[in-house]
Amino acid sequence: MNNKFEHLPSLQRELIRTLTLVSLGWMLALFLTLTWGVRHEVDDLMDDTLREAGEVIYGLVALRPNLPDEALGELLPAPPHVERVVWQILEADGSLVRRSHGAPRPPLLRSFHAGLSDGSDGWRVYGMRLLDRNRILYVAQHGAERFESRYESVVFVGLSAMAVSVVFAVLLRRRVAAALNPLRGLAAQIEHYDPLRPDTLLPEATRAEIAVVRASITALGERLARQVQQEQAFAAHAAHALRTPLAGMDAQLALALREVDESARPRLQRTRAAVDRLKRVVASLLALFRSGHELALQPLTLADLTRQLPVEDLSLHLEGGPPLRADPDLISAALANLLDNAVRHGATEVWLSTRREGQVQCLCVRDNGPGVDEGRRAELQAGLGDTSERAESGLGLRLVDLIARAHAGSLTLEPGPGFAVTLRLWERAHSDGEPMAG
Repeated sequence: MNNKFEHLPSLQRELIRTLTLVSLGWMLALFLTLTWGVRHEVDDLMDDTLREAGEVIYGLVALRPNLPDEALGELLPAPPHVERVVWQILEADGSLVRRSHGAPRPPLLRSFHAGLSDGSDGWRVYGMRLLDRNRILYVAQHGAERFESRYESVVFVGLSAMAVSVVFAVLLRRRVAAALNPLRGLAAQIEHYDPLRPDTLLPEATRAEIAVVRASITALGERLARQVQQEQAFAAHAAHALRTPLAGMDAQLALALREVDESARPRLQRTRAAVDRLKRVVASLLALFRSGHELALQPLTLADLTRQLPVEDLSLHLEGGPPLRADPDLISAALANLLDNAVRHGATEVWLSTRREGQVQCLCVRDNGPGVDEGRRAELQAGLGDTSERAESGLGLRLVDLIARAHAGSLTLEPGPGFAVTLRLWERAHSDGEPMAG
């Protein structure tokens, strides 16, 4: 995602956050439900175990009431072992007759209660009377043992369920991210989409939602393309229509300069200079709108660029540098406007140079005119991107900026003595990761 949009809410982050919260809620609900269900089932199972154990002992006692021989005492012989279920046989008065190794000597219940009940010291007891009705059988399990069995079951089932839930939550997060990939792809395609260039048309959509967005953007691009083409055609036609009358005006002014007296000559010369500047502006407009997006790129040195430029009132200093890869007509038109601007503001010398900043090509123009202060320079720079009638930049600078933009670049007004500008070419292509033109 582009870093400049990081502060905006993200659909992917919102979906993943919602999915995470739902997954956590689901895991908590599942854990609580399983805890309650497992605890209930384990308690029932252990109660059934007590009941079954009591019935088994009841059957053994019924078959042989004196098993084992009473001479052996109240405690039955057995190898060392851990008893999880204990039992007692008591007389009706509560005196102990027999007990298992783990059973306490005191009665498990203070008073007889048939069936399941909770005894003293945390015992869960199942009580029943034997056949002679004078003896009582208690089968019991301690609460700590029951808690341990319950806890182990709950932890095992709960952790298994949570592990499965986490796995599916991760898979769902990845699925959400993958489902949004076409949307990110569409954003990248839109960034390079130019309705005036058929080779940048958006590819066919693979999702129904994206198809709607693609159709809307394509329709908008077609409307914009038609409008731009109409405006370009009108501007080119208007510029072409102005060339003939401007040439006629220049010819008439040249004749007038021969026929008038010396007092009127300066005004006519200023008028002819203004017509000359207008002719160069018209030539720049024609070059710009004729090129469209098909630039005639070729390597250009400063000598190539200045060979045909009007420099009658200027001293040009070519400081050299690497050649530029650009459209000669457009760059020449840009330089003509900058030189004309220098003459109109009283400059007598202009320095031209080129340099590279990585893959970005720079053409630098600096004159010895009065220049502008920092505030005015900022106003002019801001006016380059202002399309309203209140724009601060003049037509000449805006034409130069348009020519720089046609080369995927920009125009920067530099601080310093005199008036200085830098045309940066192919900086957008470079920042987008595309190979530089040429």
